[in-house]
Amino acid sequence: MVALSVHMAQAETVEFGVEQGQMLQVLMRHCQTMKRQETRLRLATALLVATIFATLVWIQFHQQNTTEAFSGARQTALKTTDSPIGHSVHLKPSRQINACSEPQSIEWEAVDDGYESQNFELKNQTVLHISTEGLYLINLRISYRTAYGLCEPGKDFVLVVRVTQYHRNYESEREIISAEESMICRDYWFQSITMNRAIRLEADTSLRVKINQKSCTFVSWTKNSHLDVTYV
Repeated sequence: MVALSVHMAQAETVEFGVEQGQMLQVLMRHCQTMKRQETRLRLATALLVATIFATLVWIQFHQQNTTEAFSGARQTALKTTDSPIGHSVHLKPSRQINACSEPQSIEWEAVDDGYESQNFELKNQTVLHISTEGLYLINLRISYRTAYGLCEPGKDFVLVVRVTQYHRNYESEREIISAEESMICRDYWFQSITMNRAIRLEADTSLRVKINQKSCTFVSWTKNSHLDVTYV
């Protein structure tokens, strides 16, 4: 009876050992599977990161080349005389008019040689010649100032400014833009008229700025008056 019990105990021990061995094998296979999956995940992650990095490098390189090409083309376009787009002329009154007449054409001079192309030419200081047909932006500002004792206090007078154009196909000058404002006579009073307009001009068109005789002596010739014309 004792021998039988010992034999059964030994059999149970062997069976338990077999089960433990099988469980250990299962655990080892599971660990190996997890390790392979982790390795694959790391490889996939590394490949994804490398792909994203390569894409970013390509995009940056492409943008840089595109920007450089655009910049070079723009500089070439600005330098060529056949494409005056964006060029402009900047003028200021050259001096005070001594003898005001009706109508009075303002005399101009370039600001720091403000010609950016041969598209403009100032003739006799009063006529701005346009050589190229196209759309132009005209920006004009005429400033006025009443000095002490220059006029009768409290009396109003009229300021008139006109920009005209002339072409050989016209019978006479045509008005492009004009303004008319009242100004009260008061010592050291300051006032200005500003006009802007985009207009299409033919080649060989001449522009002129005129003011009325009564406002001639009040023009502030040295400051804040200018004429800018830009080919757009």
